[in-house]
Amino acid sequence: MVLQIKVLGAAAGGGFPQWNCRCENCRRARLGDPAVKPRTQASLAVSADGKRWVLLNASPDLPAQLRAAPQLHPADGAARRGAPIAAVILSGGDIDCIAGLLSLREGHAFNIYAPPFVDRILHENQVFSVLDKKHVAFHALREGHASELLDAAGEPLGLGVETFAVPGKIPLYQEAGRDLPDLLDAQAVVGLRLWDKAGRTLFFVPGCARVTPEILRRFEAADAVFFDGTLWRDDEMIVAGVGTKTGARMGHVSLSGRDGSLAAFSGAKIRRKIYIHINNTNPILCDDSPEAEMVRANGWDIAWDGMEITL
Repeated sequence: MVLQIKVLGAAAGGGFPQWNCRCENCRRARLGDPAVKPRTQASLAVSADGKRWVLLNASPDLPAQLRAAPQLHPADGAARRGAPIAAVILSGGDIDCIAGLLSLREGHAFNIYAPPFVDRILHENQVFSVLDKKHVAFHALREGHASELLDAAGEPLGLGVETFAVPGKIPLYQEAGRDLPDLLDAQAVVGLRLWDKAGRTLFFVPGCARVTPEILRRFEAADAVFFDGTLWRDDEMIVAGVGTKTGARMGHVSLSGRDGSLAAFSGAKIRRKIYIHINNTNPILCDDSPEAEMVRANGWDIAWDGMEITL
C-alpha cells in the first residue's frame, strides 16, 4: 500500500483568480495564460487504501473540487448515494477551512476531526447544525495526542493524526477591531501530522506566522510537507494596491527575506516540500516568474489543483 495525496485546491482565501481582483496575476489567469494556472482554495485529500479518503480542510470551493476529482466521485453499486469521503480534518476556523462542510449536508456519513477551538466554532454557529448528527460525528483532537482515524462505521482508515500548535491568528470574523497582539493566539491555528502504517509522514500547515525551531524539528525527515505559501513578501498586497494588511498582520510568514520560509527551511531534510495556500498576488503563481524559479531552485514544489503525490 502507498499513501496517496491529491491537491484539491492550492490557493489562499478567495481563490485564483480572485473574483474581484485585477492584479497582474489575476489578469493573466483570466486570459488563459498557460504559465498561470487558476487555483481553488486550499485543501488536500489523503488515502491509505485508495478507496476511502480524508479531506484536510473543507474550502468554500469543495463542490467544484469534488467534481474535478474522479477518486472522490460516488462509486458504482447498489446504493444511489454514497461517496468515498470518510472523514474531514480541520486545521483552523477560518472561512476557507470550514465553509465547505455546508456542502456535505446531504445525508452522507463521515467523521469530523477538529481541535477544540474549531469544534466550538462549529457548535456555536447554528448554520452548521445542517450537518445531521445521525450521520456526522464530531471528534476533538487534543494537541500532542495521536488519534487513529476511523470511518463512519468505526473501521480504521489506516491513518493516524496529531495536531500541534503553530504561530497563528484568530479567524477574521472574530477580530472585531482588536489590536495585533490580541489577534495572535497559540491556540488559533494548528498544524497536522498524518502517518500511515508504514510510517510515511505528511505535514499540512497552510497557515503559519513564523517558522520556529520546534517546527523545524518536527519536520525533520518528513516524507512530505505542505506549508504556508501565502505571500512572497510581507508588504506584497500593499505594493500591489489590493489591500492594506501585511503578511504579519494576517498571520502568514513570507517566503522571501532573512526571516522567510525559504531561508528557514534551507537545510531541512524533507523528502518533498510543497507550498500551498498561495495568495493571488504571489508571483510564484506564475510559472515563468523569477520568484517561481527561485522556489524550484531551493527544492520546493508549488502546489496546483489536481496535483497528485504518492509516498
